[in-house]
Amino acid sequence: MSLAIDSPSLAEVGAGFADPVHQSQQVFRALLEAMSRPGRVQTLRGLQEMNGPFSPALTATLLTLLDAETSAHLLPMLDGHAARGYLRFHAGARWAEADAADFVVASAAEAAPSLWQRLHHGTDEAPQAGATLVVEVPSLVEGGALRLQGPGIAHEHRLDVGGLTPAFWQARRALQPRFPLGIELILCCGDRVAALPRSTQLEVA
Repeated sequence: MSLAIDSPSLAEVGAGFADPVHQSQQVFRALLEAMSRPGRVQTLRGLQEMNGPFSPALTATLLTLLDAETSAHLLPMLDGHAARGYLRFHAGARWAEADAADFVVASAAEAAPSLWQRLHHGTDEAPQAGATLVVEVPSLVEGGALRLQGPGIAHEHRLDVGGLTPAFWQARRALQPRFPLGIELILCCGDRVAALPRSTQLEVA
């Protein structure tokens, strides 16, 4: 009998958190800090033992946010037997189509401007039900052409995100008048994360 795509043998599953409770709490606090201070890059610590199919920050973020009560959608470049098996084993993840998933995970190369329109934006009755887009990017540093304003930012903050086109950011900017509807964005690179909640206003210089 062949294995299902999300049911690997134990030998195929890489290591997750060495101390799941303590480390997931640490990552969750870092993600909360990233959401409350948009564009501020947070470094995740103690991920050396992890052996997931993604970068350390993306792996830690997904293991912290996903569980049996949430749904995820992996875009093709990050999808596959190993990725689904890992997230199923360590987080109990379940899958959904992009327009219905709580969390949509993409590489920077797959983050086309049209992706914003594919995801769930919440409803007038439940704007908080909008999806979270998690993107693995090749570089992530403070400063740069992306100018951020809004809650959690005293005046403005600048961020430089590799791999995402100006058109991607313009499509995100086009959603701003719809607030409080919208999509949360988490960016992962190496051992670092940054976030742009739906309340953040952005301009591309």
